[in-house]
Parts: sequence; structure tokens; C-alpha cells
Amino acid sequence: MISQLVNHGIPENDMEAMFEAASEFFNMPAEEKRQYEPKNASDPIKCGNFNVTDTSNQTFTLWRDYLKLYVHPEFHCPLKPEILREALLNYSVKMRKLAGALLEAISETMGLEKSYMEETLNLESMFQLFAANFYPPCPQPDHAIGIPPHTDHGLLTLLIHNGVAGLQVEHNGEWFHVNSPQNSILVNTGDQLEIFSNGRCRSVKHRAVLNNEKTRISIVVANGPSLNTILGPAPPLVARDGRASYLPMKYEEYIESQLTKSRVIGKSLLEQMMIREN
Repeated sequence: MISQLVNHGIPENDMEAMFEAASEFFNMPAEEKRQYEPKNASDPIKCGNFNVTDTSNQTFTLWRDYLKLYVHPEFHCPLKPEILREALLNYSVKMRKLAGALLEAISETMGLEKSYMEETLNLESMFQLFAANFYPPCPQPDHAIGIPPHTDHGLLTLLIHNGVAGLQVEHNGEWFHVNSPQNSILVNTGDQLEIFSNGRCRSVKHRAVLNNEKTRISIVVANGPSLNTILGPAPPLVARDGRASYLPMKYEEYIESQLTKSRVIGKSLLEQMMIREN
């Protein structure tokens, strides 16, 4: 499930500040960014650039620079550029509030108490991941990709971009471009919300594609439960459905498994968590 938010209350200036700060970071000299190259997948500050990755028996050349930061419950940020810290602190707080409001509405839509997810998933200590992606023009866009097909591990992912299209979502085995109005926010459902809802809210498989003319920048904030939460289908929904459709798993372990590309016979981690009926 992917949605577009307008009239969301996030000032345009806050969005522009994030694009400016991200651009400054990506334009820094390579030797300054090199200190943040990841030593392991769970580093709270990490950046990188073009590489080749293997996913589900497919090899992709990734044409992008990225910056990934853990921003809640502990806040991590590079020292440079100096404008990044203040802009990111402000933006991440507002994204947490927006995600919380959306999750309250989703709780009520599923027939649960408004505060059910906040209380059972300890959203006061929600794990929040920030990512900035920089996709320069690619001379052969058909021979590379920005990000390969995947689903997000959290509850809700909130995404903005600089007006250059590139996000695609999969539906019934076909890929479709996502076009969004200026200053809107794209909302992706993540794996944990699919599991918690016992399949009512489907996690969105998506990817980023390239072009040979314009630079694309996306700003992404993934919002999940607290890392200590053992997340499975909500008991009231299981009672209503008559069975649980997913296994429970500690959220921190889910992230670690996904980061290490844990797969069984080509299945994604979400598929591995599904309980099939006999």
C-alpha cells in the first residue's frame, strides 16, 4: 500500500532544508565522507556510493550515493556539513509526529483503540532511520539501477524527492511509476505493519530507477516499533481472523536479518515469516 499525503502540515522550508543539507553532504570531498564508510551493516552513521550487489540471485549495478543515519531513539549525525544537524533534528521530530498520527488512524481503521499501536509497540522509543539518496544522471540507465526491488522493514516509510521521478512500485508482477504532486509526502507500508495487521496492510515492494538527464535526490524516513518489541499479529486481529498469518520476531533481529540479506531459497524475510495454511 502506497499513499500520497498533501496538506500534511510539514512546511516546505523544512523539506528544502533537508535537500540543501543532503546536497552539501554529497558534494563534500571524498576523503571527508570516507570516514563514514560502513564497517558493518548496523553502523548508526554510514555512507557509500556506486557498487554491485547480489539480491535474490540477481546482480545489480547500483548508481547512487547514500547517507543512512539512526536518528531515534538515539540521534546520530555527521559533523559536516554543519547545516545538517539542525535541519535533521527538526525534520525527524516532525516525521515521528506525522507517523504517529497516521498509525493512530490506521489503528482505528482496523477497529482497534486509537492508541493501541503506540502502547503495544512502544512508539515513544520508535526506531527511526533517515536516508538520503543521490542519483546522478546515468549514461546507460537501462544497465544499472538506483535501488533494487525490496520492501521496507518498518511500519511506515515517509519519502520526499526533488521533483525528479524515479520511484516505481510493483503491482501484480508489473512495475509502475509513482508520480506525486509538489511538496507531497509518499507513504510506504512496511513489513512490520503487514505482520502487525495480520496481512491487512500489505508491505510495498518498490525500487528506484535512473535517467540520463537529471539528478534525483530522495529523503527517506523509516519509522518502526522500538527495537526491543517482539512484533507479531495483533491479538485482537488474530481473534477476529481465527488464525495468525505471520510468526513473531524481535524487531532488532528482523532488521539484522534483513541487512544481512537473509534468504531461504530466494524468499524474502517477510515471506519467511508467513504461516501458510495446510
